Amino acid sequence: MVVSQLKKPANASRYIAIEGPIGVGKTALARRLADSLSADLVLEEFDENPFLERFYRDGRSAALPAQMFFLFARARQIEQMRQSDLFSSVRISD
Repeated sequence: MVVSQLKKPANASRYIAIEGPIGVGKTALARRLADSLSADLVLEEFDENPFLERFYRDGRSAALPAQMFFLFARARQIEQMRQSDLFSSVRISD
């Protein structure tokens, strides 16, 4: 059965978050799920992370700042979504 043919129950999830370490394919999976479910896609702002280059050079010393940037960026994204809109459509995030 194709995912798009499934009937969504009334209590179906409206927000799906893909989690995992940097570089494992979260964005690719999120894009495929969003396409399959006709969902809104909320992507990580990796190109704006000033710690990412340092993380790839020396992961140990830059891991926490890189992840903290992603955490605060995601909090800003969610804050920008109106509370009433947060669950009005299905959203997939990486």
